[in-house]
Amino acid sequence: MTGARSIGTERQQIDTSLVQAEAATKGLHEALNRVSGRMDGQDSCQTQHQQVTSHLHQTIQAEGAAAMGRDKHLGQELLDPKVQHQCELQNHERILNTMMAELEANKEAKERQESHIAELTQGVTALMGQVKGKRSYPTRERTGGATGGGGRGRPPPIMHGTA
Repeated sequence: MTGARSIGTERQQIDTSLVQAEAATKGLHEALNRVSGRMDGQDSCQTQHQQVTSHLHQTIQAEGAAAMGRDKHLGQELLDPKVQHQCELQNHERILNTMMAELEANKEAKERQESHIAELTQGVTALMGQVKGKRSYPTRERTGGATGGGGRGRPPPIMHGTA
């Protein structure tokens, strides 16, 4: 019986080893399920994180595009008055230049007129001097005995009603 006993003991050892192997397998299976659950949780968290990150990127891009649009619009609003003001300044400068040219032309015309008037005045003065030099007033001898104060460079007074 020693042989049967030996087989029984070996069988018992094998059964014990199988029970231990089953327990170890069951423990490993549970550990694997726990790890798998954690990984599923982590995958879920990672998926959620990726979704949130993707949503944030989309929101940031949309907000950035909106901000760029607002900046462009505001920039245009600032440039439009600046351009308009610049055009107004150029227009005022053209008007002022035109007025300055007209004033200069008027000044030159006035100077020419004043010069011409001075020449005419000088000519009239010269003619007056010549006329005074040639003018002779009738004296009593020439008028035939008229009474009056002739002869002193003044004409005799005119008397009305005498024949």
